[in-house]
Amino acid sequence: MFRSQERAFTRRRKLPFREVVVMLLCGWKLSLQTRINRFVRQTGWTGPVPTASAFCQARKKVRPELFLEMNRQALAGLYEDCPESVLRWKGQLLWAVDGTLINLPANGETRKWYSVQRNQYDPQGAVQGMASFLYDVLNEVTVNAVLDKKRSEKSFVLQEHRDHFSPGVIVLYDRLYADYAVMALHAKTGADFVIRARMSQTFKQVEKFIRSPLVDTVVTVGVTTKQRQWVSELGLPDRVQVRLTKVVLADGTVEVLITSLVDRDVYTLQDLEELYKKRWEIETHFDRLKNVFEVERFSSRTVVGIEQDFYGIVLLSTLAGLVAKEEDEERKNRNQRRRTKYVYKVNRSACCVALVDRLVELLLDKSKSLEEAGEELRQELKNALSPVRPGRSFPRQPATASRRMRFLRYQKRLWA
Repeated sequence: MFRSQERAFTRRRKLPFREVVVMLLCGWKLSLQTRINRFVRQTGWTGPVPTASAFCQARKKVRPELFLEMNRQALAGLYEDCPESVLRWKGQLLWAVDGTLINLPANGETRKWYSVQRNQYDPQGAVQGMASFLYDVLNEVTVNAVLDKKRSEKSFVLQEHRDHFSPGVIVLYDRLYADYAVMALHAKTGADFVIRARMSQTFKQVEKFIRSPLVDTVVTVGVTTKQRQWVSELGLPDRVQVRLTKVVLADGTVEVLITSLVDRDVYTLQDLEELYKKRWEIETHFDRLKNVFEVERFSSRTVVGIEQDFYGIVLLSTLAGLVAKEEDEERKNRNQRRRTKYVYKVNRSACCVALVDRLVELLLDKSKSLEEAGEELRQELKNALSPVRPGRSFPRQPATASRRMRFLRYQKRLWA
């Protein structure tokens, strides 16, 4: 099903399908031959050691969609098989949508498939893709992810993420998603939303609310003239009732939230303010993807190889979140008994590294059961703890040309 051709992997090969998939997951930070050599040592491989060329030919036969399906099955184990362990906010799942730019290897194939960012100093341009995530901010798992050329943020919601929306879900958005079509889609699917509004070039109702002394009101927003035909073709409603609230940040800045949570008795102003703060978890997720998993360090320069690496890391981050979640639940009970000053959670970076190190044991080691390998991993994570300090924040460090150059040199050494 996830082979590039029906005949792929049907014959007995030196690199079978399952082994190739595990190698794709457990060594994306290593050069190809180093990855193969480590895999051979971990599995007790008998026979000639496969070459990097053999691995490259074998990986072409694996469709990247395999890792999305594995991610879906992992989520089913959480949401469907263990619903009592799923964290919710006021009985609802709390998700967030956001996108981030991914720097990609530049060649003829990627230039055709993705986007090219040019400026006056670089006429050839850098190849970039847009990664859009639908992320569970409480359970720290990726519900859906897409890597494509750069396009409007809302298009990912309307095309790729919409099938995951249903009643019982609240989705958090930044201001780039303050669009009528997004709100109408939520009205149709039954999923609630909270969107930070733009303070200019926004809905007339929002502009009027910003100028008014009101801090909380309910209004009806209608479809814009430009979107009327398109909204009608999708079967979306032409009017949506929303609630507008003002939130004052620590520095005194006033922000406006647009939400479908109109019941003031159930969702107070303080509730909405605390709720929107949880959107920051998806930004933390992007930080882990780029700085722990190093998602921009690809082991292949082809489109298929790039998508294998990207969606493989999406799967690994979900598995790491599930493993850490189980240990966090046990740790929470211990914290309550000991009455510690802070709540302690598994360090997500340490969990990611430990999971990758034990991936071969978990998936291929026949001398150990999955339960035994999983228990060894959990024991290792008992000492990888970090305190949760509420209200702590750090200033952003803007990217500079010199920092980017250091990363590129580091990446070049790995390719050597």
